[in-house]
Amino acid sequence: GSYLISGTLCQPLFGDEHEGTVQLLVHGIPFDSQYWDFQYDSEMYSYVWAASAAGYTTFRYDRLGTGLSEHPIDGLNVVRADTDVQILSSIASLLRTGTLTGTGYNKILLVGHSYGSVQATALASRTPAAVDGIIATGFSAYGGAVPLFLASGLWSSAAQVAPYAYASLASTYLLPAVPQAAQMNFYYYPGYDESVFVYDAAMPQPVTVGVMFTLETVAGPASNFTGPVLLVTGAQDLPFCGGNCYALQPSNQTILQETGTALFPASKYSYYAPQLTGHNVNLHLSAPETYAAMIEWVLENGF
Repeated sequence: GSYLISGTLCQPLFGDEHEGTVQLLVHGIPFDSQYWDFQYDSEMYSYVWAASAAGYTTFRYDRLGTGLSEHPIDGLNVVRADTDVQILSSIASLLRTGTLTGTGYNKILLVGHSYGSVQATALASRTPAAVDGIIATGFSAYGGAVPLFLASGLWSSAAQVAPYAYASLASTYLLPAVPQAAQMNFYYYPGYDESVFVYDAAMPQPVTVGVMFTLETVAGPASNFTGPVLLVTGAQDLPFCGGNCYALQPSNQTILQETGTALFPASKYSYYAPQLTGHNVNLHLSAPETYAAMIEWVLENGF
């Protein structure tokens, strides 16, 4: 199919210090690409701002069915994980060739959050040469808490939960039924500003039944991907760590360590786990330190 996708290219105001490199940002659930450029306090919470300050160009886009991108009627068979991965693959290719922005990029650093990190892993597994490095945030190889995430989110028809915004959407588009469900899954007290949560809760983005049913089916091990990988997951992440990312697994590795072994065995792999931080890594008080660690890693790995 052909779909209208909305994206935003952000180039540093004072010149691109890393010409030829672009960071491709993929958001998770239930967000659009504003997750990467959170406007409550840009200097505190916007990763786009932090990357730009370090001289990096970023490209963020709204996944199909979110934000300003197209919302197909069929939220079961069309808007699903495989479709999203193919769209991501197309965008990476268009950035590489310069077809999308008029400038081709020699290096593409793929930065995902949550479901966006699932897509990043899937793309690296299917087409290892599509990108040159990955930062996977809000993610791990541990799937034991995903059923809890799906159940506790109280996912309900977006048209009923937020009719002021989504009355026209089919019933296959979902939102958490109450803000408290998202608060439990995405935030860790006391590591966040309550006013940030209120701001975030006022602009939720829908996810389809198709995506929810298929998000765990697309990302196998990226065994042939040799680019560097950084995992950035809050130490108290609930969906991907069950609340403790340092929990030992049967392999005698922590969840953070095992993710590298299981998903990125051929890569130079490292991880960073900010404390007092839940699933929404970008929206906790630790965000500035997290961004500094991410940018330091980007520089160290030649992007």
